[in-house]
Amino acid sequence: MRITDRVLRLFLLLITVHTFGVGVVLIIAGNDIMTLFGFVELESRFFQMQGGVFHIVITYAYWLAYRDPVRYEYLITFIIFVKTVAAIFLFSYYIFIEQVIMVLLSGFVDAAMGLILYAMHRRWKLLQP
Repeated sequence: MRITDRVLRLFLLLITVHTFGVGVVLIIAGNDIMTLFGFVELESRFFQMQGGVFHIVITYAYWLAYRDPVRYEYLITFIIFVKTVAAIFLFSYYIFIEQVIMVLLSGFVDAAMGLILYAMHRRWKLLQP
């Protein structure tokens, strides 16, 4: 498959929307919702909301990469790094701390996004002047 600017930008947009959505859910989800995702009732929502705010803030970098992948190409490398670290953290948390299925699934999603973006970015670079 030929990775054009349009294809790369579409995938970057999907990553951006996904990350923003995760942030919003983390901020607004109460204990009932978190229990559905496999988490025990939380005494404090501070870290959940902090994670949500982090996701929304990082969305800005993702958005810049989506808007102009040539100008902000370094952010594509950053996104790949972030998705890799996220996947390692999530898999480690699942293995060593708490076996919550949503954590495992999130690890696979972040790993897939990182790997796909890495492959797309490599192919896209071949088309650049």
